[in-house]
Amino acid sequence: MDVLSGVDRIRVLCHYDGDGASSAAILARTFTGWGKSFHVSLTPVLDDATIARVREESNLAYVVADMGSGQLDLIERLGRPTVVLDHHMPLRDSEAVAHVNPHLTGIDGAHGACGATTAFAFALAVDERNWDLAGIAMAGAIADRQHVPAYDGMNAPLFEEAVRRGVLRKERGPSIPDRPLGEALASSYVPYFAGISNRPDDAAKALRRLSIDATTAWGGLSPEERRTLVSFLATHLMRQGAISEAVEMLVDDRYWIPELGRFAADLSDAVNACCRVAGEGLAVALAMGDPAAATEAEAHRRTYGDRVLAHLARLERDGPFVGKHLGFFYCEEPMLAGNVAGIAIQHLWNGARPLLALSVTDSTTRVSARGTKALVARGLDLAAVLREAATAVGGSGGGHNVASGATIPKGREEKFVALADELVGLQLAPKAVPAE
Repeated sequence: MDVLSGVDRIRVLCHYDGDGASSAAILARTFTGWGKSFHVSLTPVLDDATIARVREESNLAYVVADMGSGQLDLIERLGRPTVVLDHHMPLRDSEAVAHVNPHLTGIDGAHGACGATTAFAFALAVDERNWDLAGIAMAGAIADRQHVPAYDGMNAPLFEEAVRRGVLRKERGPSIPDRPLGEALASSYVPYFAGISNRPDDAAKALRRLSIDATTAWGGLSPEERRTLVSFLATHLMRQGAISEAVEMLVDDRYWIPELGRFAADLSDAVNACCRVAGEGLAVALAMGDPAAATEAEAHRRTYGDRVLAHLARLERDGPFVGKHLGFFYCEEPMLAGNVAGIAIQHLWNGARPLLALSVTDSTTRVSARGTKALVARGLDLAAVLREAATAVGGSGGGHNVASGATIPKGREEKFVALADELVGLQLAPKAVPAE
């Protein structure tokens, strides 16, 4: 921590999603306890304009979290003590800034450590008493889907120790929203139930066929009713083409955060929703434990859920455009595109092909790509695909092997998709087995 120990004012830049907002909340609480002044911003990109803007401020030091490993050239221009806390695949290391990335120690940042758990490790290095931030770190990991199918890498020992210390409490529970079951099934988007989610009447009919009262919540069901409902929902997911992890997580370990009085998954969902509907500041306040943020955050969550469900229902009805090796669809809301693609590939069409969401804006097209761990095991690397395909059409891209993003010039979508389709095909082609 020598880089920041002599500095009393720190500029913090984090990615604008659920993991980034959780990272920001961890850093804000860490610097508060450390007696440091700070200014936090969430941003979708770290580019020349962003760097030029913050350089004009009177900052003494910088911390960049959940981003930065792919922009070290830019960050090194800041000319002040800087710490980068990222988990995306780095293109290189740096001697000019303190660069913390799990990939540099052999941990896969796509699954074994997120931005928030990297920030949490930093917080523990600052002060051992920061173990109480474990719940916020877990919310970030869940936002990045790193709990599927189970925590590993750096995440697992951190969260196991947090449970041992009592700052997290583990129990079994359902993944559907904690509401009356008719409303819970109709409003559920993770998991997404084809023909039931976003359809209150059909959700109520399904429950009537099971002889289950739609106005009863999960906690009011008998053990037999719970088994009946879980069996029905699991079968429903398998029939609609959900991948095995989505089915297995219908009932899973849940982690209660005593300090915040809510489950980590619930916090993650609310924080992520706020970020996706332009409430990034509210997301950070909520993750920090500000009780005044809860009511407005819940309104944002319902707005976000309604919009995501509308996109998923349209995808369920119309399907994606299908190439030889990938699928793609257009989403007019760039802030939601990645989440919609991630939910769709896990819950529809057996996850057989990577899925790209394209959001066309006035001058550029933003691309969010999602795969599955099964596809990655076969050789898929979406970061490499999007980087190469985007560069070829005058854009840029990168990220994780299972989830990545790109920005390309408007009007180059057809060429980009064709190149990405070809690259995915090369990655997933059967590999020749050397003769012995």
